[in-house]
Amino acid sequence: MHRGIVACELDDTVAQVAKTMIDSEIHAVVVMEGGKAVGVVSQTDMVLARQGRTSEQARAMLAREIMTPGCATCDAEMLLSDAVSLMTGRRMHRLVVTENGQPVGVISMTDVVRKIIVE
Repeated sequence: MHRGIVACELDDTVAQVAKTMIDSEIHAVVVMEGGKAVGVVSQTDMVLARQGRTSEQARAMLAREIMTPGCATCDAEMLLSDAVSLMTGRRMHRLVVTENGQPVGVISMTDVVRKIIVE
């Protein structure tokens, strides 16, 4: 997993979220509200937000408007195989990893490929 949460707030603009993704070299950002993960903004969410809008209109939208609400989570102690089953069963690419109910990181399919195929 990638330890640490790369996050944004509900009222951050899509332009701010995109910059965070690019600067962090990641494909999704966790949306936080009051210390709790409430959603995810992925690259796909951003591409869909651009549909039918100008670049300026899309960049001005807020994370809350384009995020996928809710966060699929797994406990840090979960077996990798169980996390993969959870992601594939739900057709997701990432899970927020928690310890004692608090988000501490993200595991993505990219992390899995890196671990089981590359290393």
